[in-house]
Parts: sequence; structure tokens; C-alpha cells
Amino acid sequence: MENKENVTLKKSLSGLSVLSIGLGCVVGWSWIIYAGLWGTTPGTMGGVLAFAIAGILCSFVGVVYAELTSIYPRAGGDAVFVFEGMGELWSVVAGWCTTVLWIGLIFVEVMMIPVILDGLGIFVPQWGPLWTFAGNQIFVSYILISLVINFIFAYINHRGAELSGRVQTAAVFILFGAAVFFFVSGISLGNVENAKPFFTGISGLTLIMLMVPGFLSGFAAIPQVAEEANMPAKSTGRAVVLTVWGSVLFYILIILGLSFAAPESVRSGQGLVVIDGLNLLYRGSVAARSFVTFASLLGLLTSLNAAYAAGSRLLYSLARAKYIPGNLDELHPTHRTPSKVIWIIFLASTLWTFLGTSQPLFVGVTNVLSCFLIISWILVTISFLRLRRDQPLVERPYKVPGYKLFGALSLLFSIGYLFLYTPFSPSGGLNVGESISFIVITILIVASVLIYRNRKDKLSVDEIRHRLLSK
Repeated sequence: MENKENVTLKKSLSGLSVLSIGLGCVVGWSWIIYAGLWGTTPGTMGGVLAFAIAGILCSFVGVVYAELTSIYPRAGGDAVFVFEGMGELWSVVAGWCTTVLWIGLIFVEVMMIPVILDGLGIFVPQWGPLWTFAGNQIFVSYILISLVINFIFAYINHRGAELSGRVQTAAVFILFGAAVFFFVSGISLGNVENAKPFFTGISGLTLIMLMVPGFLSGFAAIPQVAEEANMPAKSTGRAVVLTVWGSVLFYILIILGLSFAAPESVRSGQGLVVIDGLNLLYRGSVAARSFVTFASLLGLLTSLNAAYAAGSRLLYSLARAKYIPGNLDELHPTHRTPSKVIWIIFLASTLWTFLGTSQPLFVGVTNVLSCFLIISWILVTISFLRLRRDQPLVERPYKVPGYKLFGALSLLFSIGYLFLYTPFSPSGGLNVGESISFIVITILIVASVLIYRNRKDKLSVDEIRHRLLSK
């Protein structure tokens, strides 16, 4: 075999950096806008319940990922797990489902950069109008701003995971500090009457739960960067579980803080509702607003940074297994990063900004991405159960006790959660546009599997295993 097949990504991420990547990719900036929606559509306690239920679901799935990550700490995560448990064709499916998630997150993060900067009070010029899409005017200036920030994070990830991890860790500490500050402020200075209604009904609860998996999916980023983690395999597994409940805690703090801080009329409004809540609590204090504004800006950057780390490593893994033809599996000779993949993602996500900054488009894309995430969870869980049955003697640094129970619950909850995206859900599931997008992406994934299956130059199973698992 060629020598490059034995080249691995550089182990440069500390344990704290790995955890920060998991938390930072989902604890981003959108809470500053959507916290009001989370607390008003199902009611305050309905919003808390939505995240708590989803946290329990993600815990079952999370321990499955934790065990598999400790066994196979290789870039690619889902694709690697499913290859070992279900074979190469299902591995291609899982790989593309997860790729859709992470690359899609980069797309929506980049497209919303100008809106967030403008909402945070940072001057964003509007010049060079191009066209209108989904009700929003598209400006050349918006595209250029997105391009510059997008380039910075592509370059950071091009340079190496160590730099990316350090940036991530510092930013996540500030983010959680802001969440605690806002929660304490809301509870101590706000009013319990503002938090009414506490619960609006099952329909509102399930509507919010459609969005939640995407906001708790950070644990699925850790397997993508596990190959670069300079930490014991067991600790990598623990980081997966900690990421789930760290994310749940963050969002619950924000929902409760805002619900006590502002009445429903303010929370159900448009714009940066968390900032509006702070203005009510502190009567327009510049210091309080600036702190939370700065934290949300960091959230934008951490989610983009983490999505780049996870998405590029996953796509690199698919190329390493030759599920994708070409030489995208080549690493940078100095930084040992998948530079070609990173710059392709940069180009594609920059082109996406030509669709503008429509918030309905953002929500729709998030719902579709979450749906593919759940499909990947199902495939990984089936692989987990099969591997426990077929390979009981494999060393498992992080071992799930009662694996049949946890595996069954993970599978049951994942299938149940997938039901929420169907028309039979109490909330109606995906809307027409989202359903069409889901069908189109599904067709593309199926086509990619068929093309791969019929390729004459595909590798043998043993060669794929060697490249994916270095075995």
C-alpha cells in the first residue's frame, strides 16, 4: 500500500478542547434569537421539558457513541462505526447523512453572519443590491462580510486542530459564563408572572422538539475529531456524554432566564429577544448588553469553527475509504490537516451566501439537517448492537452497562423522534419545502450509494478497514 495510507491526523487536541468542540458546535448564537420561540410556543416549562426530553434521548444515543468512539477513535465517526457493524454500503449512507448535517451547519452559519452582526449592533453596510430571495434582499456587502469571516475559520482549521481547539475552549468558557449571568439576572431581577404560560400543549411541545436534536448534536462532533484527541480513549467516551448535558444545561438556563426577564409579548417578538430581556432587567445597561452580545458573537464563531472541524474530518474520512473518488484524502504536508476538503467546504459555503439571510430558510434547513441526524443515530445504534453481539471480546475502554437496554432505548427513541418529522406528528412534521428538500437529498444519497456500488475501482473490504481503522 502507499505510504500515505498510514499517515494519520496529528494528535494535538487536549481533553478540554475536545469537549469544547462538542459544546461549541451547538451552543452557538441562535439562542439569542430562538430562546423566545422555545419558551413561548410550548410555554416556559414546555420549553424546558422539550430540551430535557431530548437530553434523555440524546443520552441513550450518546452512550452508544461514547462506547464506539472509545473503540474506534478515528476521523469519520458514524461512517467508521456503521462500516464495522453493517458493512460498506450502509457506511456510505451514514457518512453522507452526517456530512449533510455538518456541512449544512456551516452553510447556515455563514449565511446568517451579517444578520447576527447587525443585530448585535455592529455596523453592517448594505450596498450592492443583487436580488431578492425568500423575502430578503441580497447585498454584495453581506456576501463579502460572510466571505471574510468564513475564510478566517477555514484558515484556522487549515493550520491545525490545536489552534482551532484553543480558540474554541476560550470562547466556550465565556459563553457559559454569559448563560449563568443571564439566568441569575432573570431569576433575581425578573418576575414569575412573565414566565406564563407555563405549558401550552402537546402540539407546541412537539413543534419545538423538531428543532432540538440539531441543538444537542454536539456529541456527534467528538467522534469526528477523536483521531486528533491527545487523551485516553475512555475519557473521549466520557466527553461525548458530558457534551449532551452541558448543552441541555446551557439552553435551559437561557430559556428560564428569558422567561423570568420578559413578558410573553416581548419573548414572542422578532429580533434578539435575549438582548431585549436584558434591556428590561438592566434598563438598557450598556455593560450587561455588551457582555451577552459579545458572548453570542463568540457563539457564532465557535459553532462555525466546530462545524468546520467535524465536517472536514468526516468528508476526509469518506475520501480516505475511497467512498469519494479522487485525492481528497491527502493531508497537508506541514499541518497534517485535510486542507483540500476544508477549502472545498469554504468555497461551497461562500456560494451559499448568494441565497441571502432568510430566517425561514435557516429554520427549514435546521429541521432537515436534524432529520438526517436522526437517521444516522438509528444506523449507529444498530451497529452498536450488532458489534456487541458479533465482537464481544473487543476491548471497550468506555463500556456501556446493560448494553441491550441502552441500545434498545436508543433505537426506540430515535425511531420515535423520526416520527416527529412525518405528517402524522402532532405538529405536522416537515412543511412542504422542507419535505421536498429532504426527498431531494435522500435521492442524492441513494444515487451516491448506487454509483459507489457499481464502481469498478472501489477498494476491497480489508483495504477499506485498513484506511478507516488503520488495521
